[in-house]
Amino acid sequence: MTRKLLLAVGLLLYASLVESADLLELIASKPALSQVKKIIEADDVLTSLLKSKSYMAFLPNDKALNTYQGVKDSILISYHLSNLPYLVQDMPDELNTDLAGNPRVYISKLPSGRPSTTGWEHLHVYINDAKVIDANHEAISSRGMKQMLHIVDRVITPTVPRGIDFSQIDSIYLNPDAQKLIEKPRYYGLEGSLSISEFEGRVNALNLHDVYNISGKNTFFIPVDAGINTIIDKQVIHGHVVPGKVLFTRTVQDSKEEFESLAFTDNLKVFISMENVSSFNNEDQYYAKSKTIASDVAHMKGTALARIVKGNIPIKNGVAHLIDRPLMLVATNVLAILQKTAQLSMFYDLIRNHDSGLINVMTVAKSLTIFAPSNEAFKKVNNRQLEQIQLNTENISRLLRLHVVERILTTDELMDRNREPNLQVPTLSKGQSLYFAINSMDPKSPVVTVEGAGVTGTLTTANVIARNGAVHIVDRLLGIPSQTVYEKLATDPILSATFNLSQQEGWNEKLKNRDEQFTLFVPTNDAWAEIRRTMPSAYKKLFMGSFAYHVRNILERHMIANSVFTLEELLSLTTNATVSGKNILQGRLNMTRGKVYFQARVTQSFGDILGQTPSEYYTDWNGVRAKVIRPDLKCVNGVVHVIDKVMMMNRDVTVSGSAVPAASGLASLVATFFTVAFARALHH
Repeated sequence: MTRKLLLAVGLLLYASLVESADLLELIASKPALSQVKKIIEADDVLTSLLKSKSYMAFLPNDKALNTYQGVKDSILISYHLSNLPYLVQDMPDELNTDLAGNPRVYISKLPSGRPSTTGWEHLHVYINDAKVIDANHEAISSRGMKQMLHIVDRVITPTVPRGIDFSQIDSIYLNPDAQKLIEKPRYYGLEGSLSISEFEGRVNALNLHDVYNISGKNTFFIPVDAGINTIIDKQVIHGHVVPGKVLFTRTVQDSKEEFESLAFTDNLKVFISMENVSSFNNEDQYYAKSKTIASDVAHMKGTALARIVKGNIPIKNGVAHLIDRPLMLVATNVLAILQKTAQLSMFYDLIRNHDSGLINVMTVAKSLTIFAPSNEAFKKVNNRQLEQIQLNTENISRLLRLHVVERILTTDELMDRNREPNLQVPTLSKGQSLYFAINSMDPKSPVVTVEGAGVTGTLTTANVIARNGAVHIVDRLLGIPSQTVYEKLATDPILSATFNLSQQEGWNEKLKNRDEQFTLFVPTNDAWAEIRRTMPSAYKKLFMGSFAYHVRNILERHMIANSVFTLEELLSLTTNATVSGKNILQGRLNMTRGKVYFQARVTQSFGDILGQTPSEYYTDWNGVRAKVIRPDLKCVNGVVHVIDKVMMMNRDVTVSGSAVPAASGLASLVATFFTVAFARALHH
């Protein structure tokens, strides 16, 4: 019985082998591979090989081939074949292909965050820059050898001579390393706007060919001719190479991940990173960034940006990317950075079209810092508001100049000054400052936020250095609000105490209403800490949650409802006055609850204050003077002015008896009345 069972199993296995499809038949059964099928069937030799030999194919689907602009022939398909039939999860880091010269493909595996159902879904697998989207389809050749099919979402382009008779060139150019690529770029179509002959000339002059024939898996950044207009030395060339890492654009998914370049010595330390930036048309644009964190006499600290104009050129010793300008080098001026950085094109166009004076400033000024919003930042802006601002020359100039500081300000300096309370720097927009916070003190990659006119942005690329300053790319257009007063209080870390207090009995819900208007003078967390120190009992009662009535009274003393008063508008309400023997400007504000004086002072007064610009602003309530330390945080339904004191006194939270809300006094009185009345009734 056992012998018969084994015989039956053997016959079934044999039948399955006989009836299994070979790789060509498997390809033909996939509707998404119809174009690949046609290319293969046009080549008899390739057709025969796929039927009979052991192969692994990682083939582009029809969608990928439809967008591919290169030659679609058997040479291309051969670069998608290897004679080792791996499951996708078992692939090694690199594989030789079946193309003449056996050029390699490089495998990258990244976690997908998904569960694995058939053995590979927990991974994102890339072959060069193409992502595997379907995998592990097994086949058997006509000779009984294992075959494997995977499907990818892009064509994997080989670096092979095109339009040249292979018999007329040295075989070393069939599978070039980086040195051969820059030596004979025309073999590989690198001509015209992609010419790299200038860079190759610099490499020759410095006798640095050995940099480009280093073995192993490396990444090379090569600037095209149009971007080279200055001297490139040995250290700069070293700063264009990442040794020991193959970095295809799609496989670097974290722009904060930095890699040591060859320019990494005791005196000079240069990191390289890559970033995917969406263009205005939502197309992917990739940038290479060099960050010099330790400099020498000839090379400045800071960041240099270069757009990848042709990426993912596979070579024998890694991958090459052509970039539009050299890394590590300093731009002529900050304006040149805006002009040449595609992801800043919308900001540059606004300046060019609306503020020629600012263009001139950026060209001739000796020290400037630009906080430049990216094209992506403009997608977060209310277009109607921006269009309205552009109709008024003064308003658009004020908005643009809010992003410009008349000094060089790097993240190193901001970190050094981080302990300063209320770190602020005046801008070219008269009367407006930028306010900074450091949310991560990592010296290599600090997280820096900047606030201008109530809008807070994060520096996504910092310290792009020019000869006359620096550019920081930010993720928001400053000055055009998108948050409500409620959202501003909820998201600003130095206002969290006021926000938490305002939640009692839903008092702050009204601040969400975009159809109403508010002016709020908001105490900082430090201001509430001062109340905790000087009025501990009152502080405890306010924050314990049982004294919402008292909280409301205090907060409404800090609010003007149904009106928006910017600092300039508050100033217009004031008149000349003398307080404590000092000449000031003062005006009375009708708050939601009570009255508060708004005061403006000149630090050093010379005669009539009306002829001078005040430099300090205060609110004054019953002798409690609170300084306005961050004015004009504009919101879609109002404005917030940050103050350094809470306008309150101990008596604001005075209650009768023990710690019971004062609102319960009436209830106690009523209870007492009924108790006495009941006692008298019993007596009678």
